[in-house]
Amino acid sequence: MKNRITALLIALLFNLHAAEAQLPNQDLVVTIHENVLNKMFKAIGEIKGTAAYSFMFMEGTYDWVLINPQFRIHPGRIDFITDVRVTVGKYNYVMHVTGNAETCYEPINNLIFVEITDAKFPLNIMFFGKLRHLWDVDLAQYFETPFTFEGPLTIGSEFVFPMPDNTTKTVYAHPLNCGVKIAEKQIIVSAEMEFINRNAVEPTPIKKN
Repeated sequence: MKNRITALLIALLFNLHAAEAQLPNQDLVVTIHENVLNKMFKAIGEIKGTAAYSFMFMEGTYDWVLINPQFRIHPGRIDFITDVRVTVGKYNYVMHVTGNAETCYEPINNLIFVEITDAKFPLNIMFFGKLRHLWDVDLAQYFETPFTFEGPLTIGSEFVFPMPDNTTKTVYAHPLNCGVKIAEKQIIVSAEMEFINRNAVEPTPIKKN
């Protein structure tokens, strides 16, 4: 899967809100729920691949197809689980795979990435009636492009307020601290905001927790 899998931030998928109840000193939060990622897998449909193998004097190809791939999000970690059906000639088998995924947030581009880092299954063949293990196939190599979401900084960077004396005041919004927290069944990306006069001093540089 080399095409970019990009999801737009919409209200049905994310929860953009004041974060005092969840994370102290964080003003804006985007929450990516586990079921959002799994709905994306269902929308993608069948995920399969073909590759070559060789063993002694034998050469051929094997096919694999994922069965019900899912993310499972737990505090501090993201699991990628799936069954995979492998077909090598007339021999086929199904293996359960438990792998790992990682997430990160780039505040400069305001993008959240969720990437499968490893998910291996054994490649086996039948050789003169005996089962032979050739090597492990890492499914992560087929997910080179991570799942990508917009982060919390979709808020406008500049606000203009009409004043009662017919003047206007402009306030500039700037993120101070940005962080990622992996909680049970959700990824929480937060940002603390600074609001200053546009003509005031330069804003404080962004810090990533």
